[in-house]
Amino acid sequence: MTKKARRRAQRPLPVRTVARKDGRLALEVGNVTQSVTLPEDEAGEVQGYWPLMLPERCPRRVLLLGLGGGTLPALLARRCPGVVIVGIERNAEVLVVARREFGLDALVGLEAVEADAFDWVEEHTSSEPASFDLICLDLFEGGRLTPGTLARPFLRQVASLLEADGVLTVNLMRTARLPDQLHRLESVFTIEQQLRLWGNAVLHLTFPAASS
Repeated sequence: MTKKARRRAQRPLPVRTVARKDGRLALEVGNVTQSVTLPEDEAGEVQGYWPLMLPERCPRRVLLLGLGGGTLPALLARRCPGVVIVGIERNAEVLVVARREFGLDALVGLEAVEADAFDWVEEHTSSEPASFDLICLDLFEGGRLTPGTLARPFLRQVASLLEADGVLTVNLMRTARLPDQLHRLESVFTIEQQLRLWGNAVLHLTFPAASS
C-alpha cells in the first residue's frame, strides 16, 4: 500500500467544538485543539502559535496547507485587508463545523478547498508555479504530523509554488524528533527564524536553501 493510500485509509478522528474559559470556541480533532475563534475585539491578543505563523509584512497571496477551522485566515483578514487566501482542508467534517461555528464562509478573500494537501500541491506545481508569497504548512492529524509532510519530494513541490522572495512557515511539535525534522526542512529550505511557544516550534523559511 502506498503512502497516499495509507493516508486515505486511516480511521477519521472525532471532530468537536469546545467552549473555552475565555468565552471563545475551540475546534478539536482527536481531542487536540486545531483552531480557535478570534476575540471580538480586533485589538485583543490571540493566544497560541497561530500568530507566529504570520510574517511581519502582509502577503498578497497565501496558501494554507491545513485550513482547520480558519484561525490563520481570520488573522490574515484582520491584519492584511485585500489578501487572497487559498485554504486546503482534507477533513470534510472539519469544514462543516468551520462553516457552521467559525464563520469560515464570511472571511473575505478566502477560497476554502476540500482536498488532500499532497494531491493538491502535486496537481498545482505545474499550473501555478511561484504564485504564493506565503505558504503556511500545518498538517496534523490530532497531535501527530501527517505522514509525508516533511518528505523531500513534497517539500520541493511546495517550494515550486513559492515566489522567489516568499516565505514558508511550518508548525511542528517540540518532541525528540524535532532535530531530524529541522534537518529535513534544511535539505530544501533555509531556516530564517525559529519561534517556540509551549509545545510548538514555528519555523520561517525561504527557498532555495543556501547549501543547495
